[in-house]
Amino acid sequence: MNKIKSLLSIFAILLVAVSCEEETYDPVIKYGDGPVLTSSEAGGETFLLTEEEADNELFSFSWTQADFGFPAAITYALEIDDAGNSFAGASEIASSSGFSYNITVGELNSLLTSLEYPTGTETPLEIRVKASVSEYANALYSETFGFNVITYSVKLPPIYLLGDATDAGWDNNTTLEAPYMSSGKYGIAAHLKPNAWLKFIKTQGQWAPMWGSDGTGDAFSGKLTYRPTEDDTDPASIPSPSVEGDYRIDVDITNLTYSVYKLPDVIYLVGGATTIGWDPANGLAFTKDGVGKYSLVTTLSTGNGGMKIMAGNSGAWAPQWGSDGNGNSLLGKLSYRAGDADPDPAEIPEPSSAGTYKIEVDFSEYTYKITKQ
Repeated sequence: MNKIKSLLSIFAILLVAVSCEEETYDPVIKYGDGPVLTSSEAGGETFLLTEEEADNELFSFSWTQADFGFPAAITYALEIDDAGNSFAGASEIASSSGFSYNITVGELNSLLTSLEYPTGTETPLEIRVKASVSEYANALYSETFGFNVITYSVKLPPIYLLGDATDAGWDNNTTLEAPYMSSGKYGIAAHLKPNAWLKFIKTQGQWAPMWGSDGTGDAFSGKLTYRPTEDDTDPASIPSPSVEGDYRIDVDITNLTYSVYKLPDVIYLVGGATTIGWDPANGLAFTKDGVGKYSLVTTLSTGNGGMKIMAGNSGAWAPQWGSDGNGNSLLGKLSYRAGDADPDPAEIPEPSSAGTYKIEVDFSEYTYKITKQ
């Protein structure tokens, strides 16, 4: 009996010893401060991303070391999500043991388009830093950096304009780019010489595929003929107008049509957001900066409506350009109204706040761009 009691006592002592040993190795985490995030840009701003600036740095982020209460290898992840979503659907921009990360315009644009954010639309987002040491320890987070962003669609390849009516001549290696507009549609603003000829080709340095005239059109509209290979018959050239000047040329290679209209030397801004209101006889004049390019610095207001661009200051409501309805107050595509019988285009939206703005119009890209000064 005494032996049994002794054995039980020894067993109890061993249990206590094991329990004490286990408690000795349990980690005790005393959390300190999370990382403090700093950005090269102020929060709350709207950033317009463009393909031309894809390689430029957009944000330079840095953060302080997180404190988990014990020495550990910490991993820092830069996360992004919709503003107000509490990072429930967070995506990781980058992860490292370092304390900084720089994001380019193209990198952020590629990430957001891969996440199926809409292009050309202002989207509110938030970025934070997540500090982690183990799946068994809670992560520490920085405060959020909030901003708005407008992403761009990557441009599809252009087709090319050439001919003795153009500054490129008939050299298929020095052609003029006609940007992609939409499915099958391309356009360009170009200086044209009078009573001469032009064509379009798909690839620089090659004479086919090619688009020319079917021979029945004139200098302002007509049908195209397609030449798939150089073994096929060379189509007729498209005639240029009889008056030298800058023109907008549109081609539809699906429906095989072309149209041409003259660009004025001066265009004018009207609208509720402007200082002159909706007065087509008193528009604000743009400065011509190049072929198809114009700019204007002016004061814009909010709450009174948008804007349109007039081809003249005669009081007539056509020709005019407005928005295609998909743009915003910073950037968008233009829509043309040739005459009073044509549909009235949407207004270019007013800015989000009153102030001085630079408005740029590009009739090759067929865009407007509005930048606060």
